[in-house]
Amino acid sequence: MGLFDRLKDAIQPAAGAARDPERAQRIAAAVLMLEMAHADNNHDPAEYEEIRRQLSTHFGLEGGEVEELIAAAAPEAESAVSLYEYLKTLNEGLDEREKREVLEMLWRVAYADNELDAHEEALLRELSALLYLPHAEFLKAKFAVTGEQA
Repeated sequence: MGLFDRLKDAIQPAAGAARDPERAQRIAAAVLMLEMAHADNNHDPAEYEEIRRQLSTHFGLEGGEVEELIAAAAPEAESAVSLYEYLKTLNEGLDEREKREVLEMLWRVAYADNELDAHEEALLRELSALLYLPHAEFLKAKFAVTGEQA
């Protein structure tokens, strides 16, 4: 079974198969980052490069693994009617600090093209709330990425 099939099974395992929470979290984070890259309807290469950097850095993946993860997450992001399944995966498996790290990854993708579109900011606020992060954590994640002071 290739990485693509294993990642897909991580989110929706075949009947009787065990779910791999770590892989599920990786694909969920990748789907959210792809959603962020698409939020402004401007598919900037800098945003995709930032997604690659974040997946590599945060999850310790090599180049080929990153590309396979993105290839697995892309159709999920394109066909997703709702992000509920991915948010549920993250909410069930991550503590507040880890969810804030995911939010920081999303901020980095949003700022990769050196501008924050209103749709991107709205999505960041929505995802922060759906990850059950207090507004203070939303701000900490933003300031960690932008270097601004509270």
